[in-house]
Amino acid sequence: MKFISPSSRSLTRDTIRVVNPRRLLLPGLALLLLCNIGAFAGGVWLGQGLGVPEVHADGAVSAAAPAEERFALARVGELVGRLRSLEADALLLRRMLIEHKSLSEQVSALDPALMPELAPAIPAGGKGGVLLPPRGCAAASLPRDSQSLEDLRRSETTARCLRGALDHLLERVANRNAALMAIPSHRPVDGARLGSSFGNRVDPFNKRLAFHSGLDFSVASGTRVLAAAGGRVRSAQWHNGYGKLLEIDHGNGLVTRYAHLSRFYVKAGDVVTPGQRIAAVGSTGRSTGPHLHFEVLRHGRFVDPQRFLALADMPYDSNAQAHD
Repeated sequence: MKFISPSSRSLTRDTIRVVNPRRLLLPGLALLLLCNIGAFAGGVWLGQGLGVPEVHADGAVSAAAPAEERFALARVGELVGRLRSLEADALLLRRMLIEHKSLSEQVSALDPALMPELAPAIPAGGKGGVLLPPRGCAAASLPRDSQSLEDLRRSETTARCLRGALDHLLERVANRNAALMAIPSHRPVDGARLGSSFGNRVDPFNKRLAFHSGLDFSVASGTRVLAAAGGRVRSAQWHNGYGKLLEIDHGNGLVTRYAHLSRFYVKAGDVVTPGQRIAAVGSTGRSTGPHLHFEVLRHGRFVDPQRFLALADMPYDSNAQAHD
């Protein structure tokens, strides 16, 4: 079958054009096929982006399965991050415990009567009580791929519990280390000889019996004076009899004094650490020669510095009485 198309000018046979229907049908079919292919590709793309619903054995459809998996992966990532943070803090705690052991060894000979809060507790003779289930955190483990969301929640609870327990341990160790660092157990000078000791002695000026309130270290003028413990400088000024005197408050009622100095390297209000250079040895005030006069006070009362310092290997100065 053929169609005729009349011309706009006339309907004469000369102007009639014959059109074949097959020439219009083939491009139409091709266009329709392209549209179908595009629609199919778009559906596949949307299905991959939104997730295909999961069909269970009972015919129920679960459309939230991909979202649940993404949520579980996010929770696993957070849990792994927390466990890695716990591991780093555990290493920090280990280093702090090593430091704590070193400080404890330095003050192992300390008289418990001076620092009762650092004395070991004496266990009681009898034991007993009601039987109760244990408390604390369960052992933490990295989640496995087969774990459910409930297992992840329990793991997160364990991680939070471990986080709190570790923070508590870090705080306790830090507080105890701070307390140990505040004990004047560091020698205030290096390379010195032991001079006049704590207690009664013959005064080098009037040759009469007098009380010596500290410990003398015979050493050359200008030698570095070191802080015996960490604390805050209470004063650094001239004082009659002591000459240039520096006082450091270590807290817990402990104060150290460094007398007859030639100069100060710190001022009132400064915070110092154990072993820090704070002054230089001199012979100012009531002194007969270069040396350091070192005192320890607890709650305002003089205490023998040798209860805090390990001086067994320090040589003795035979001319100690000539200093002050």
